[in-house]
Amino acid sequence: MKNKTIITMIIAFLVMSFSSLQYNTVQAESVTGAGYLAEVSSNPGKLYNSSDEYIGKTLPYGSKWKVGKVLDVNGIQLFRVGYDEYLSSKDSYRYQLRPEVIEVEDPSGEVDVYNHNFVESTSLALKSDTYWYSDTVIYTSSGMPFVRVATGEYVPMYEVISQSFTESF
Repeated sequence: MKNKTIITMIIAFLVMSFSSLQYNTVQAESVTGAGYLAEVSSNPGKLYNSSDEYIGKTLPYGSKWKVGKVLDVNGIQLFRVGYDEYLSSKDSYRYQLRPEVIEVEDPSGEVDVYNHNFVESTSLALKSDTYWYSDTVIYTSSGMPFVRVATGEYVPMYEVISQSFTESF
């Protein structure tokens, strides 16, 4: 009987001890921001703090970085790549990997092609009602998706009439 009393007292003491502990709740921030990446498109890509001030560091042209958070400072998007280190949308672009086969269509018979800065090509267009493999989607600052059909060449999603997602690339 003594053993049961001692065990009961120990359990009661532990329960009271743990119930008196105070817990702080913090909100966790995603490390990858829903799978977004940023590619440096300037040589070099300058890094800024969250106030859009240049911090004296750069990243090499063409390097790719996981994006943690996206800030909008004075109409410029900043992509977090380190602790208070951000790439500017002036020096990079944000994208997601998304392998798929797409079909494009435009009433004119040709689908316009754009670069990663959303500037239309004057020398290239895709034939309407053709299929293309795409592995990447980029977004304008307003959120309009463009899908990659070749290196540095994108078509707007509103020109895509069918999509067939693939398992891997």
